[in-house]
Amino acid sequence: MANLGRRNHLNIVRQTPAGIYLDAGAFGEALLPSSQISSPIEDDQDSLDVFLYKDSDDSIIASLRFPDAQEGDVALLQVSAINNTGAFLRWGLNKELLLPHGEQVGTIQPGSKVLVKLYLDQRGRLVSSMKLDRHLEEKLPRKQFKPGEQLSVIAVQHTDLGVKCAVANRFWGLIYKDELKSIPALERGQQIDAYVRRIRPDGRLDISLKPPAAEQASALTDQIIAQLQANDGFLALGDKTKPEVIFRLFKVSKKVFKSALSQLYRERRIVITDKGIQLSEKHS
Repeated sequence: MANLGRRNHLNIVRQTPAGIYLDAGAFGEALLPSSQISSPIEDDQDSLDVFLYKDSDDSIIASLRFPDAQEGDVALLQVSAINNTGAFLRWGLNKELLLPHGEQVGTIQPGSKVLVKLYLDQRGRLVSSMKLDRHLEEKLPRKQFKPGEQLSVIAVQHTDLGVKCAVANRFWGLIYKDELKSIPALERGQQIDAYVRRIRPDGRLDISLKPPAAEQASALTDQIIAQLQANDGFLALGDKTKPEVIFRLFKVSKKVFKSALSQLYRERRIVITDKGIQLSEKHS
């Protein structure tokens, strides 16, 4: 099945002086113009990877060049020009991407960068919108993601709570301020790998920058310090402690416990000895 605005692998139907015609399924035949073919296509080659889109005449066109973003993506793109139709964005193809006036937010000008969602309009043309609330969902469908799952997120807006982000190009998520202390400030449009921190009862999504084990270890450090303070600054725990003992005390695996100890040691909050762990003088 061929998809407009996306990368496709299509079968060659025939070659003509105008270019190569490809089988685009329900869309009929798509033309790969000869002007885009820089080297001859081998006689025994029966298919090509192409990007499909509609031109201004609504004809289906194929391209061997692939843009920086495709249908469904959220992307930060630069404005190249503005006219009565809207703004035009650089995205890696000669035919620039339209940002209609009705889909713009605030004042934009050539050279500025805008964060947009790419989508197909009613005519099947690929266009863009700065109105992300129209295109991103606040609440997750059931079983869409699970806690700890790795995702790609894009920073959209700084708020009092943290950074609102686009998750997997489809949903809103939130990275809380406590997650942001140990990293450089996230810039609008910056794409990073993150993890599902939790799915709230109302279906909204909290995002973590730490992998699950690191997140668990970070939360465990405070528990270890509290236990040390309650036991005169010393616990007879270490590498040789049995996993079941650690689980009974902290309800975590030995791997997570050791990760938490490493974090506390790096922060110089504890001293590790042959007999166990103790609070450093600075924190005792």
